[in-house]
Amino acid sequence: MRRDVDVLVVGAGISGIGVARAIAVGSPETSFEIVEARDAIGGTWDLFRYPGVRSDSDLYTFGYDFRPWTDDASIASGASILNYLNDTVDAEGLRERIHLRHRVLSGDWSSADARWTVHLERTDTGERFDVTCRWLFCAGGYYRYDRGYEPTLPGIERFAGRVVHPQHWPDDLDVGGRRVVVVGSGATAVTLVPALARTAAHVTMLQRTPTYILPMPSVDPVAQRLRRVFGDRRGHAMARAKSIAQQRALWLLCQRFPSLGRRLIRSIVRKQLPPGYPADVDFNPPYGPWDQRLCLVPDGDLFAALRDGSAEIVTDRIATFTETGVRLESGRELEADIVVTATGLQIEPFGGAALRIDDVDVQMPEHVAYKGLMLDGIPNFAFAIGYTNASWTLKVGLLSDYFVRLLRYMRENAWDAATPARPEGLRTRPLLDFKAGYVQRVVDDLPRQGDRRPWLMSMNYYADVRALRRGRIDDGALTFTRVAASPATDEERFVDAGGGIRICYRVYGEASATPVMLLSGLGYDMYAWPRGLVDGLVAAGLRVIVVDNRDSGRSSRITTRPPTLREQVRGRPPADNYDLSDMAEDARAVLDRLDVDRVHVVGMSMGGMIAQTLAARHPDRVASLTSIFSTTGDPRVGQPARSTKLRMARPRSRTATEYARRHVEMMRHLGSKRYPFDLDDEMRWAVAAWERGGGERIAPGVARQIGAIQKSADRTATLAAVTAPTLVVHGDRDLMVHPSGGRASAAAIRGARHLVIPGLRHHLPPGLVSRLVALITDQVERGESRMPRSGAAVGGGRS
Repeated sequence: MRRDVDVLVVGAGISGIGVARAIAVGSPETSFEIVEARDAIGGTWDLFRYPGVRSDSDLYTFGYDFRPWTDDASIASGASILNYLNDTVDAEGLRERIHLRHRVLSGDWSSADARWTVHLERTDTGERFDVTCRWLFCAGGYYRYDRGYEPTLPGIERFAGRVVHPQHWPDDLDVGGRRVVVVGSGATAVTLVPALARTAAHVTMLQRTPTYILPMPSVDPVAQRLRRVFGDRRGHAMARAKSIAQQRALWLLCQRFPSLGRRLIRSIVRKQLPPGYPADVDFNPPYGPWDQRLCLVPDGDLFAALRDGSAEIVTDRIATFTETGVRLESGRELEADIVVTATGLQIEPFGGAALRIDDVDVQMPEHVAYKGLMLDGIPNFAFAIGYTNASWTLKVGLLSDYFVRLLRYMRENAWDAATPARPEGLRTRPLLDFKAGYVQRVVDDLPRQGDRRPWLMSMNYYADVRALRRGRIDDGALTFTRVAASPATDEERFVDAGGGIRICYRVYGEASATPVMLLSGLGYDMYAWPRGLVDGLVAAGLRVIVVDNRDSGRSSRITTRPPTLREQVRGRPPADNYDLSDMAEDARAVLDRLDVDRVHVVGMSMGGMIAQTLAARHPDRVASLTSIFSTTGDPRVGQPARSTKLRMARPRSRTATEYARRHVEMMRHLGSKRYPFDLDDEMRWAVAAWERGGGERIAPGVARQIGAIQKSADRTATLAAVTAPTLVVHGDRDLMVHPSGGRASAAAIRGARHLVIPGLRHHLPPGLVSRLVALITDQVERGESRMPRSGAAVGGGRS
């Protein structure tokens, strides 16, 4: 398991799998892992093993929109749903991302790093460890999996038979020929009763309060016809749309016309009951329809059990349990061999994990939900709670789509953190407007919701489609922030290079180590070099000097007129434009300031041209030369591709966001499939470079640097003066500096080695860093072996 990811998804049930698939498809650049506390995927559908366990929504809406439900039964068994989830995980390639028996204990957010440190425990070994992530997504629902709700049942300890909670159904329980009392009236109870009645001697459902119950065909004939005519995928989409409309219509009817809804449901129920059945006692809830979730019974199986006498419903209160059963307040006694306490579930928000923000504990009731996905004041934290008035997965799917849109928006704009900001005066109410007992027991421990969008826990699928799939991300309620990518300015130093020009530089590593100078490319500052490369060189025992070229980063901006686009196309910069020799002298000034006698120089692109020029003008100062993606200035070689020139000719960026987007577009053009770039790193670098480089002042500086290259013209003859051991590195797919530029450079420098890297274009990707470290350190060793044994060592003080 990776210990640092973009998104850590908590929960491998139907929600977590859906979220993970959305990330994998919608934001493939995003790294993610899934942790699951239990020893199998599936969540509810792996945990619940009681007889008859099934969905209480049709699978055309409870299933995923991207994976058709192909079984005949639309109200499906738990085993079928678990198979569906396992098939989805395998088909989407998610299995290797799921880590079982990993429980999240807590999470700590650091604003300074814009990261969560998540503390986990292996449930099988007890090992504890940390994972860091940019986003923490709790997709485990809100039920507590290790324990169901167990109310106080008077005298239960006296009962001589077996007491079972459905959440932990024993494999060895045989109800054949036994008398069973099921205590409860919710979805679990109405599922259990007909399933147990098939083999039990008799089953009694003991309820304190009746529930709204509706029969529903287990097979949807319309959906079946749609699949036959239009195929699985299109037929599934049509059946899904039909079911969504039916669910919404029933809920609206019950909400707007509760009396009519009540009469309609009770009329349907009466037709299912045997003649003379006391429907006003057992099917007469004291609340309105959809104040609590309706219970669906496939093919009316519960009513069939009532009709054939294998089951009954008793509406009464428990006085006490006895050795042989239950005595009710009415005086009636129910004899039982087995008691099933289908008394509900316990809510445990976010898996019970404690959260802290900058070492301050998060108090959930103090926070308000944003779009049903985030909480105000808590950065980069998401959760998924499905609909209570329709299929759970419908809402989770929409939340997943929005989350991916949010990830892409933040990448495109180089934001590190997103935090909902609650408006002043927002009125709040309970998170879930639901009167179910399991909700009411913990309502004061949950976050809240507001009285208007986007602070509502919306239960309207069609409105959510508009808001979550098409609504603005930057809606004024989300606050976006960035973490500074550049180091503290007191770690950067300046040298006066003459003529009023100040060059910014930074040094890594020990002062006594062998020095290596890295010179950046066109428009790039010192931090364009991959940090892994710098760290790798320091770890190899080198002292690394990085430099902002003039007109880059924090070095001086030259005041001369930059070349116009026309002048750049013609290769005729203004006469007073500086050239590569001036830039090489800037590098020499840094060496003088650091008292470095001889240095190993590494240059990338334009930086390679500067390095070549420095080595040719001052061969006594350069111990070795590594020229990457560079050329000689001969106009017949090393020219950019036409597609690159067109991109470079675009109007200058006006904002950091635009600059970052343009940079990423260029990186996509210059990058390669074999050596992909890190989108997050490139976005962060671009935003930081915009701020360090003076924003709109960057473009004129780049133009002057192009002018410096063009003014220096063909340097082939001067490169013969290079005496340092030289390595020329080039990609065979370079679209910025044609590979012919690398060949010409190697040919112009006596004894130069030429390395062509297949599949590489014009960038230094993460996958190449370790190889570059090895190449540069090897080149340093070659240069050291050429040094005289007496006199000052490389990097020694100048006398």
